[in-house]
Amino acid sequence: MGRAALAIKYQELREVAESCADKLQRLEESMHRWSPHCALGWLQAELEEAEQEAEEQMEQLLLGEQSLEAFLPAFQRGRALAHLRRTQAEKLQELLRRRERSAQPAPTAAADPPRPFPAAAVPPTGAARGPPAVPRSLPPLDSRPVPPLKGSPGCPLGPAPLLSPRPSQPEPPHR
Repeated sequence: MGRAALAIKYQELREVAESCADKLQRLEESMHRWSPHCALGWLQAELEEAEQEAEEQMEQLLLGEQSLEAFLPAFQRGRALAHLRRTQAEKLQELLRRRERSAQPAPTAAADPPRPFPAAAVPPTGAARGPPAVPRSLPPLDSRPVPPLKGSPGCPLGPAPLLSPRPSQPEPPHR
């Protein structure tokens, strides 16, 4: 009786293992299908489609196949959708770039000591000058800290002057 019970348990174990393997395979497929890279591709394809529809609507308007009253709301919806998808795609791209940068190990100072600038690269006085040589040890521009500028938090350069369509003082007559 013990052997029969053990055989039943082994059969249940095989069924559970098969079920688990099937579920793992489905999980991997869905993870690939719903990965951020696939979502980015989907967003870019939808963006191209929305822009193409907007172009077709403009062509219909220019050919006189569509009235201005019907064109404006449809075109505005299409452009708003395209803008939304473009913004989402750009943010997702930036997120993926940050994730890839953080996944790469940062170079250590001991592994890559700074090299002195070679004297042969400095042209003698009066020699033809080309673009200045840039040392290879500089970090990329986007990784450098940016000093804060004076102004409001929403606008780092401060408030922009408001321009009026009419000057405050009348112009003198032209002679």
